[in-house]
Amino acid sequence: MNFAENLPRKLVDFFVARIDPASLHFRLTVGIIMIVTAGLSSFTIWAGWEIKNYLMIAHENYGMTDDSQLLTVIQSLGIMSIFSLTTTTVFIALFIKRSLLPLQQMNQWAETCTSELIPHQLGLNQTPSEIQELAQTWMEFLTRLSEAKEQQRQLFSDLAHELRTPLSMVYGYLQRSLQRSHNLAAFQKETLEMAVSDAERMNHILQDLLDLARVDNSAIPCPCQTEPLLLNDLVIAIAEMTEKFHHRLIQLEIPSLPIEVKAERQQLMQILSHLIGNAVKYSDANEPITLQLTQTDSWAIIQVSDKGCGIPLLEQSRIFEPFYRIDQSRTRSTGGTGMGLCIVKRLVECIGGTVELSSELGNGSTFILKLPALEVKV
Repeated sequence: MNFAENLPRKLVDFFVARIDPASLHFRLTVGIIMIVTAGLSSFTIWAGWEIKNYLMIAHENYGMTDDSQLLTVIQSLGIMSIFSLTTTTVFIALFIKRSLLPLQQMNQWAETCTSELIPHQLGLNQTPSEIQELAQTWMEFLTRLSEAKEQQRQLFSDLAHELRTPLSMVYGYLQRSLQRSHNLAAFQKETLEMAVSDAERMNHILQDLLDLARVDNSAIPCPCQTEPLLLNDLVIAIAEMTEKFHHRLIQLEIPSLPIEVKAERQQLMQILSHLIGNAVKYSDANEPITLQLTQTDSWAIIQVSDKGCGIPLLEQSRIFEPFYRIDQSRTRSTGGTGMGLCIVKRLVECIGGTVELSSELGNGSTFILKLPALEVKV
């Protein structure tokens, strides 16, 4: 009884889920069916009227007295009209769906090309010329966009390589000069310290540019040398490094069960270093940073949480873009290069994972790193 009562509701839910009123398929199908219905209805009414007049004339001229023939003919005409309308509706829906199939293929192809930014040909042999022209225009656009991205990546790489060696030499000279600054005046020593700090920051920027160019280069397989890694030990190691070099308290939440992933150790250390460094930079020095490791189904989850100022909701969707910084007025003492989180996202995607952000303004931020977990044999 319950099944019979729920059947109409389930059918309605099924059709509502399958039908998109805003789609071109739905609009064409409904429009053509309405036109065909109006035409068949008009023809049926006209044919019924003509048959009725013909039978009435035959009745008057030939003395036919069986009115049931008239009703039978009119009923048969109505049944045939309904059958013709149903058949026509089915064929119209199938024809429109088949006609719009190239557009669906074009949409899927465009989504793939946009995500990968790698133009490739699509089989459009039997599609209308308009769709072929659209595909050709889209192909040319993607080619130009791909070339521009490659030129940008090459520029970053060349610029970083050209500047790295002389800047490293300048940085080395400044460090040695600072170590021998016993006879310098206070303002001279302060100026030298500022120069060393700026040179060190430039080195970090160049390294980020090289990392960004490397992860953007599709010709380099990533990750290069993967191995099973025990995340429990890795998270503890990165926490100890942070406490030692940044003098920040790290709260660890590590499960007793081992959690393993397949990745490159240095790459994963770089990801966690960026996330923890971001938490250190934008949270109060007296507040602890939380590292939580868990496993859900086939995913290993690392959460890096701080109690800083948080990130506005409108800015969260752009936080992983290259060179994007929330506060454009930040100085070198508070702001980074704007490339750290972008590098994190690209490296995580190379491993086959995802990185997400959960933040509330004034209550801190949590970066959620998800990696495919390996089955650990106990």
